[in-house]
Amino acid sequence: MTNNSVIEQIKERVDIVELIAAKVQLRKTGRSFVGFCPFHSNTRTPAFTVYPDSQSFHCFGCKASGTVFDFVMRSEGIEFREALELLAQRTGVELTPRTALDDERDHVAERLGEINAAAARFFQHMLLKSPHGAEARAYVAKRLINEWSLEHFQIGYSLDNYTRLFEYLTVKQSYDPDEVVAAGLAIRRDDGSYFDRFRGRVMFPIRNAKGLIIAYGGRAMGDVQPKYLNSPQTLLFDKSSVLYGLDMAREAIRAQDAVVVVEGYVDVIALHQHGFRNVVAPLGTALTAEHVHIINRLTKNIYLALDADTAGIRATLKGLQTLNDNLDATLVPVPTPSGVLSWSRNVDANIRIIELPDGQDPDELLAKDSSLWPTLVETALPAMDFYFQVLTRDLDLDQLADKRSALDRLGPLIVQIANQLEQTHYVQQLAHLLDVDETILRRELRRQAPAVKNRSSPTPPPSARAGVHGTQPLRSSRAAQSDSGFGTTSIAQRAAEYLLMCMLNSTEIREAVEQKLVADLQDFPFAQTCIASDVESLFAEDDELREIWRARQSFGTDGDVMQWLATLPEPLRNRAEHLGRSVELPKEYLVSSEAIECVTIVQREIAKRWNTRLPRMLASTVDEAEINTLYARVADIQQYLNRLMTPRRSSTFDDLHTRHSNT
Repeated sequence: MTNNSVIEQIKERVDIVELIAAKVQLRKTGRSFVGFCPFHSNTRTPAFTVYPDSQSFHCFGCKASGTVFDFVMRSEGIEFREALELLAQRTGVELTPRTALDDERDHVAERLGEINAAAARFFQHMLLKSPHGAEARAYVAKRLINEWSLEHFQIGYSLDNYTRLFEYLTVKQSYDPDEVVAAGLAIRRDDGSYFDRFRGRVMFPIRNAKGLIIAYGGRAMGDVQPKYLNSPQTLLFDKSSVLYGLDMAREAIRAQDAVVVVEGYVDVIALHQHGFRNVVAPLGTALTAEHVHIINRLTKNIYLALDADTAGIRATLKGLQTLNDNLDATLVPVPTPSGVLSWSRNVDANIRIIELPDGQDPDELLAKDSSLWPTLVETALPAMDFYFQVLTRDLDLDQLADKRSALDRLGPLIVQIANQLEQTHYVQQLAHLLDVDETILRRELRRQAPAVKNRSSPTPPPSARAGVHGTQPLRSSRAAQSDSGFGTTSIAQRAAEYLLMCMLNSTEIREAVEQKLVADLQDFPFAQTCIASDVESLFAEDDELREIWRARQSFGTDGDVMQWLATLPEPLRNRAEHLGRSVELPKEYLVSSEAIECVTIVQREIAKRWNTRLPRMLASTVDEAEINTLYARVADIQQYLNRLMTPRRSSTFDDLHTRHSNT
């Protein structure tokens, strides 16, 4: 990679110490800086270290690590594209010149935002001032929505009239009729006439994370169906990737390091109104992978507080599955009851279920006694305890057939619990619930184990799998590295590029890589505090490779490759296209072994960097306990290095054997 890359230019111009010191109090220790991690609760031992030499950071507590891009994305809760733009503006680096199409798209988006804002003013006037808004005002009063909420959530009312809003926007505000349609506020008939989409509804503006109105949710008066109506998908709005209330909740989520997901608009409003601000809601849908991705940027402590009725329980179960499939996770080896090792996704999050009293929404609960809410949050159930409750609710556990059903439902979940103490706890709990001997239960679980021992989790969705299964897999042909500015003389760099291409083309390779990373580290607990065991960590030294990998996972690995490439920011798209041309994969039967060899090369490089970094930290440390910890890490890293296999000579990397004398 040359210095012409805008990402490299930004990294060269940003002093990571100065950037982080603006938000984290740091003190110098030798050649590095330490402080309390801003991404998890820690007040006793500073575990967050910033390294000026490598312009990177690492937390020995929560293992957050990376470059300036990672810090900005984590601290601001934004995506790579936004972090790129923010840092480019900060450093004066010019991104790819804008095209006429870019300018036109931004102009349209700006106009749609203006139209939505104008509609909000119209709706609010109709709610607060118009005699036609009496029924809506009565609904708002009944739901105990106060003036603060009316103002801050910009709640309004759409008249029960087919053209009132349309005429206001096109005649008084001079917007083009088709612009109003594009904003999702009007519908065009076949005869060319127009009518308002929302009529006779209480209107809840839907805002993006920056607080700009991008859509609406309308609640019908009386028995009109559907009860809730959302704006259609527009240039500004995709309901599967928007959380209601996030713009007002984001800072509270960061401050409290926890998010509560509730069911609807009024639930969010009621909780915010009573001072509980870390609350959001999906827009009439179950949690999606995109929602989880947003939450994962802000906190690892997630509470689900959905309705206690049958539909609410189904939504909670589905939400748990979506969280499990899409949250950050590591693969860990799990001894099954049969004694065979399987692999389980150890989700790096604390997921709990808030049990609402039967038939009560949060706003009804708060109206009776707002002091009950903190207690409900504090006593929220761990996910497995919730499974125990809801999956046995319809069973008579005095009946043998129902005991069998309970075992069939809960057994596969228990077998895959990564933590052995936790697994034992739930085995004992199930034995007590079924009133059977624990030894007999474990024997039954052994019979279930073969069905799950090779699964890392319930089947993950495409967005959680690696590999390209679309009709256009990424292919490549050999080209000299020197033919492009992306060329590099680093063997580890070339190995990382090659590995990325392998994983983009094969789910099986990604799974094999994940297993190797975990297996190689499992005997070295102190090394684990430095070295992460997830695939993304292999690209920690190359922002572009890491973001290409993240982007492919976020887009969905079975999606069309050309469509995916078109979604990438220009620097990433250039790099991905270059890799597709320059990295030649060997014959299919060799790809897996070559990929695993590349993993080892990168692992050794990562460990060597820590082998250099840790002695420097030792030299600048006076605290005896910290010194002992550092010595343990040094010893573990060295043993980890020794454990890693010596690479064989590779058909792809002809000069790998020359590395042996350097390690």
